[in-house]
Amino acid sequence: MTLIDAIYIHNSGGKVLLEILIKKILKTNLNSFFFLFDSRLEKSLISNIDPNSFKILKASEYNRAIFYRNKYRKFYHYFCFANVPPPIQLNKPVTIYFHNDLILDSKNSGVGFLKRFKFQIKKKYIYFNNNKNYHWVVQTSLMMKKLSNEFKINPKKIYVLPFFNELVSFFERPVIKNTFLYVANYSPHKNHEKLIKAFQEVAFKTDKKIILKLTLEKKQFDLLIQKTNYFTSNFLLINLGILTKDALLKSYQEANFFIYPSLKESFGLPLVEAATFSGYILASDLDYIHEVVIPSLTFNPYNKSEIASVILKVLNLKKVKESKLKVSNKIDDLLTHITNYV
Repeated sequence: MTLIDAIYIHNSGGKVLLEILIKKILKTNLNSFFFLFDSRLEKSLISNIDPNSFKILKASEYNRAIFYRNKYRKFYHYFCFANVPPPIQLNKPVTIYFHNDLILDSKNSGVGFLKRFKFQIKKKYIYFNNNKNYHWVVQTSLMMKKLSNEFKINPKKIYVLPFFNELVSFFERPVIKNTFLYVANYSPHKNHEKLIKAFQEVAFKTDKKIILKLTLEKKQFDLLIQKTNYFTSNFLLINLGILTKDALLKSYQEANFFIYPSLKESFGLPLVEAATFSGYILASDLDYIHEVVIPSLTFNPYNKSEIASVILKVLNLKKVKESKLKVSNKIDDLLTHITNYV
């Protein structure tokens, strides 16, 4: 039996990935898997799983270690889904799915000192709990190189196996002219403030009505409004809130452009989703972007005026180059790996 250790996964991109993985596993032989869930995780995500096939714990290394010591003999393979190796050394097959680039390097990400300090502590913890026999899974070749360098892991022990939702459009896309969509939760490295200020700058330079749609919790959005002194005029800022899958699909279909100014990502699921629609992606000119998609246009995400310049450019172009997806869905390969490797 394989343990899927999802402690510490309860929001943002990790939650989306966990939901995808659960749905895929439910289509297989569920009896060969057991889940360890974070108590903060939405209960609706696990409602279809047999209660005998999972345990919910309050997230901590102490609780996690007790569980591992008590259940050591029950599992053949361990799949740690939240970046961190097992809390005890194991002489069994172990795979760690690493998907947080901020742990490796949080410089120039907008993250505060205290948060950077916590990432440093976690980084050291991961390093000292690693075992040369453990396997690792990442989403891009860039992350493989970073992980190998930071933790001195043999690259042969790291597998590049990205997976994601494959959104499908069933009807014609009703595009709303000059609409930009940024799908992201709020965090300093997501760069929302600079993006809004860039749109305000664009509004001064064009008579066209421009719309920016965000996907934030109400409290986060209200705080952004205060920080950026948002004004209306010909720039309309809309918060769609936390979207269901169907609402997200509709938003992708309606958007004229997809914009992604994030300063740091291990993958960037919204990039994949946007590229699925052969959309026009305007994104940070950073390595993680070029690993995942071929964007329509790029900008320096640290410079408000450069972001504004690219936005203004696409508003005036008659034809924009469509973006293309560079990665493929490897979820079947991932499941094969975590159930078959010795």
